[in-house]
Amino acid sequence: MPLLEITRLHTAGQTLRKQPVYGLFHSFRLALVFLLAIGVSSALIAAETAPSNLSDDEITVVSYEPSEFNDPLIGFNRAMFAFNDFSYRYALIPIAKTYRYIAPQPVQNGVSNVFSNIKAPIHIVNYLLQWQPSKAGTSTARFLINTTIGIAGIFDPAEAWFSLAKEETGFSDTLAHYGTGYGTYIVLPFLGPADLRSGTGMVADYLLNPVPYLTEQPDTSVIMAADALQNFAPTAEKYETLRDESDDPYLFFRNMYLQGLLRDQQFKDSDTNLQPDSQ
Repeated sequence: MPLLEITRLHTAGQTLRKQPVYGLFHSFRLALVFLLAIGVSSALIAAETAPSNLSDDEITVVSYEPSEFNDPLIGFNRAMFAFNDFSYRYALIPIAKTYRYIAPQPVQNGVSNVFSNIKAPIHIVNYLLQWQPSKAGTSTARFLINTTIGIAGIFDPAEAWFSLAKEETGFSDTLAHYGTGYGTYIVLPFLGPADLRSGTGMVADYLLNPVPYLTEQPDTSVIMAADALQNFAPTAEKYETLRDESDDPYLFFRNMYLQGLLRDQQFKDSDTNLQPDSQ
């Protein structure tokens, strides 16, 4: 029986030798938090598209046969999923809930805006690689306006005053734009659900992120951990909800992740976000 995916229709340098031993362990802990946060973010990408109340949402149903899912490493993946699941539920999700509880919504919005703004070079470079100079120009204009008028990106006057809406992309999208398949599904320790294409994209996007070039350890790990935490915090509870409602959490999250990849591949020709600018 085909598996069904239900989604919203309109969801749019210091060297280690010179660091003290304490500094090394401190940096390791910060990096661990960063990896955990990225992992939860990856696991919740698909969860964000699942409506909490289907009667209130316009939906579309896309079906895929189980045989379409490429999971040759299922034994390894199940072990990594169990490890990550424990880490998420007993470490990262409680931290995310605490952040949501103590930080007022305007503060959360400002933090989100700052991190989104500083990562603009990732979007600009990838839009150029996708041969979309118009979107690269829009991203550049947004960065300049929000960095200055928006006070280091805390506010978003680019959209509020100049109608320059935020659009994001990454190297994984660039690879998909040129026809690269997702490859083999794999669950990475701490990083969570991934595939060859998205893993490559994650590394490339990290190299384009200005934070590692503007800061030194341990500040770099602190900043990037904060970015990852604030990014998944609004949807942290969805992971718990979906996990509790599934008979086999591993298969549920795997299928959700792979269905998203197959859906994007199926409809990529009509996805204008990945089409070159037409002049």
